[in-house]
Amino acid sequence: MDYKMIRLEQTEGIAVITLDYAPTLNALDMNMSLELEDALKKAETDPDVKIVVITGAGRAFCGGGDIRYMKAHCEEPDFAKESMGPLAKKLSEIVLYIKKMSKIVICAVAGAAAGGGANLAFGCDFIFAADNAKFLQAFVGIGLCPDTGGVYMLPRMIGTHRAFDMFVTGRPVDAKEAFRIGLIKEVTTKEDLLTKTMDFAKKLTKGPTLAYRNMKKLMFESMYKDFETFMAAEEIYLGQCSSSEDFKEGITAFLEKRPADFKGK
Repeated sequence: MDYKMIRLEQTEGIAVITLDYAPTLNALDMNMSLELEDALKKAETDPDVKIVVITGAGRAFCGGGDIRYMKAHCEEPDFAKESMGPLAKKLSEIVLYIKKMSKIVICAVAGAAAGGGANLAFGCDFIFAADNAKFLQAFVGIGLCPDTGGVYMLPRMIGTHRAFDMFVTGRPVDAKEAFRIGLIKEVTTKEDLLTKTMDFAKKLTKGPTLAYRNMKKLMFESMYKDFETFMAAEEIYLGQCSSSEDFKEGITAFLEKRPADFKGK
């Protein structure tokens, strides 16, 4: 596959996948998702790759979904079924794939990681964050429930009350708070982010990769065994939300930079 929205590079046993599509702040649309999935599969099957790093180019790690695309197509009668449903399914498949990969996946976040972008980061095994990073469960602002496995993963990472607060309020969690509550491994400057991440990745390449693989398998068995069952429910509930009047009002208000007038229907 020829990549137009991401970059895949390899150095010293580390595959570096960079989300790189500035016009949408690296939004996770279907094209980006398919490229990301392909890159992850190449890294997983490449015997020379021992560790995977995911990062983002530009002002944000990932702005979440492409709101302008949603606005342009949300009035189509099969939008929820033909667009939002397949995308949500693909994103959940990607996070599930990361969880089941034999190789450790590290995420390096600078700027915003919003919506599905935040949940993509949470699906990785470690997160390094620049001091300007912020994590947002931004779905509530446009009348959606979370996708990309967020409701499954986040409570397991930081507890149910903290996770539900992030879902319901959509408030940004900065790097300092994210470190305090256990979301991320380390906070560094934006300038040092990739260097710190790669130094850690290089250290891991020298370790017992067989043991790492089995540790990941055991983590999956203990924490994520029912993730695949959960994804089916996520697809249903996201479909209900993405066909609602609140969703249409939410994305319109977002683009018009005004408060949304939700009606609960």
